[in-house]
Amino acid sequence: MKMYSILLVLCMTSYSLSASSTLDGTCVNPTTLSFIENSLTNISDQLKGSSCSSDGATSEGLTGLLQLALVKELAKDYKDKSCDKEERRLLKSINASITNKIQSLQSQVSSLSSDLNKLSRLLAKHVNVSLDDEEEAPSSPLLSSCDAILSKWPNSPSGYYNLADVNGHSRHVYCHMETLCGERGGWRRIASLNMSDPNEKCPTQFKTYSQSGVFACGRPVTNSGSCVGITFPSRDIKYSQVCGKVIGYQDGTPDGAAARHASKVINSAYIDGISLTHGNPRKHIWSLISGQSDVNENYCPCASHAPVPVPSFVGSHYYCEAGCHQSHGSANTLYSSDPLWDGKGCGSTETTCCQRTLIPWFYRSFTHSTTDNIEMRICCDEGTSNEDVPVGEYEIYVK
Repeated sequence: MKMYSILLVLCMTSYSLSASSTLDGTCVNPTTLSFIENSLTNISDQLKGSSCSSDGATSEGLTGLLQLALVKELAKDYKDKSCDKEERRLLKSINASITNKIQSLQSQVSSLSSDLNKLSRLLAKHVNVSLDDEEEAPSSPLLSSCDAILSKWPNSPSGYYNLADVNGHSRHVYCHMETLCGERGGWRRIASLNMSDPNEKCPTQFKTYSQSGVFACGRPVTNSGSCVGITFPSRDIKYSQVCGKVIGYQDGTPDGAAARHASKVINSAYIDGISLTHGNPRKHIWSLISGQSDVNENYCPCASHAPVPVPSFVGSHYYCEAGCHQSHGSANTLYSSDPLWDGKGCGSTETTCCQRTLIPWFYRSFTHSTTDNIEMRICCDEGTSNEDVPVGEYEIYVK
């Protein structure tokens, strides 16, 4: 097969070099052209039989077939046009056109061959497609992170890969290979939800909110304060950084960081909003807080008027925003027109809150690696008839 490909490249090169000497008005013997076409067809049949074997099509076979198709097309073009005596005045322009076409297509074939080889190597490593290259064979040990894959193959696209967990077991995961949170790619996705997708549904532990075409997931009906959570498993793969985005909505009259009816410990409803933690006991990652009004009683730590501090374990690792544009929120009202924590639609009291560099994304890095699961809880210190903070979208990545 390699010989065929080399001969085809030489054939295409020779054809382009000889075009200027043969396409000058001299009619080529049709028998000669028919012989060339029949020969190309015979080689094409052999290549098809090889490339469509039980082992699957190879990049070399596909490239050879493409080269054959191009040469056959050009030969036919020449045969049809060069022997038309009434159109010989066009032969010079045909010559230039075909020569340029060959050169352009040769470049495309070369590029395609390179891309196919890269794709084959990638598939061989991560989807167990066999190759002759022992370095990339599926028998090689799996890498343990998306970041390691990107380091070894810098052109790796985002998609699903097999990774090894701390116990050596294979895990099929989604890797995001582009920049996120200001950091290079190599992120592993552990959670995602987008309720604007009609095929998405809230996790079973949450209640579905629906208003004006907006769907979100909040706490089940309760008469008292509560936290309702979902756990995103790490699948026993180590990470030391977290990058994420959560978009929610204000419902009713949440009290931001005030949360008057709960103690300020991490296991309680220490805020009205979303708490992201990892491990057991819980360790804080990020808090997403819902203020009550963006023009008056805001209750955000970053508010310009009467700010309310967060517990010390939160520090600066929070976002706070309100969805209500009136002086005071109303119970049983979902403020769907202004999503929270997107840095948009910010009122006069929360200007500073919306000027965070990465918003709507947040980023945390740890001093050590961990395989902790990550937990997302929706917390409010009063019942759902008074307040809630349902979420409409989230994406969580680690590396």
